[in-house]
Amino acid sequence: MTIEINNFTFTLLYEKALYKHDERLLIIADVHLGKANHFRKEGISIPAEAQAGDYLNLEKLFNKINPLKVYFLGDLFHSTYNRDWHYFCDLIAGFPSIKFTLIKGNHDIINHKKFKEICIEVTETIEDSAFVYSHDLLKTTITGKLNIVGHIHPGTVLSGMGRQSIKLPCFYLTESVMIIPAFGVLTGLYSMDKSAAAKIYAVLPDGVRRIS
Repeated sequence: MTIEINNFTFTLLYEKALYKHDERLLIIADVHLGKANHFRKEGISIPAEAQAGDYLNLEKLFNKINPLKVYFLGDLFHSTYNRDWHYFCDLIAGFPSIKFTLIKGNHDIINHKKFKEICIEVTETIEDSAFVYSHDLLKTTITGKLNIVGHIHPGTVLSGMGRQSIKLPCFYLTESVMIIPAFGVLTGLYSMDKSAAAKIYAVLPDGVRRIS
């Protein structure tokens, strides 16, 4: 689904990512790589291959969109350095034409030098003429600029006949903020308020549909 925000064209991707056309910029939040290995180290039984889908999904998305730039909106890695780092390095090495930037999240505790070694810049926020990109919501709204964030893992509940319901990832847009879905396969969903002031775009298996 393609929409206009602040006179710029964006596509809301059913792969749970956001694409800004004029910059060929792909925006991804909350992949939480290494989460399965982190849980296994803590004694929680999760299959070693549980997170393999994240790497495959990223690779497919990079090939499909062919962006010039990628912003990871924080929580790229779930915890400390583990063997998942090597899988990630292999993935990034396969796309030398893309400029990658990590906007640091609360889970991103791996030393920044490790990212710079594979040509990934690390920063707290990115601000341009119309948007501010950050992991979590800014404490102060910047007049005239939309804050694009992750962190919350937004979800929405769709109800049907017979009291049936399903919770889906969503894009959540207000006048000052856009919250994009968590990309990772091992992430939960937080049910967002269906406020009249918010536009909610549910992520379906084959597309994105506005529901509010």
